[in-house]
Amino acid sequence: MVDVRRVPPADFDAVYRLLCERVGDRDEATVREWYDDHPELFVGAYDDGDLVGFAAGRERDDASVELAGIAVDDSHTRQGIGSRLLDAFEAAAVDLGYERVSLGSAGGYVDEFYLANGYEPESILVRLHPDDVSEDHRDLGFEILRERMDDGTQKFYVAPGGHDPERVEAVRGAFGDPDAIYIMETHL
Repeated sequence: MVDVRRVPPADFDAVYRLLCERVGDRDEATVREWYDDHPELFVGAYDDGDLVGFAAGRERDDASVELAGIAVDDSHTRQGIGSRLLDAFEAAAVDLGYERVSLGSAGGYVDEFYLANGYEPESILVRLHPDDVSEDHRDLGFEILRERMDDGTQKFYVAPGGHDPERVEAVRGAFGDPDAIYIMETHL
């Protein structure tokens, strides 16, 4: 039986490794800071004491948290563990007083997972080097909800128009970002 519970300090390194393997490299000091600030937002799935999955996040602002990563070992997929991790993460967020969870979705079956768990597209995130931003980016036929500069990357949050993979592809082509993704959210 797989048990879902808060990640104890002794398992931080294992969760950090899984996060980097499954979601992408992250600065360890930054992730450690997230854990130290809100260890409740680090939830693990344990099979006979072995970590087989996790959900981890951080505070975005006073009302919301970001789910920075969620993953389940291949040997334990399609057993509802991901949904249980997501439920536990959301319950921890509610207990801490947050009203919303947001996340960046990798697309494909990942979008389907989040949609099935009550998330909706909030925007499509386009990330470009400032030199690659077209002068006519406001005239590409897509509403830009907001934009910001973050660590030398120009970020545009484009109106999603619901969940439509063809729209994501159109945004990718128009802006020149083949890696544009959905930002999805749910209200708790």
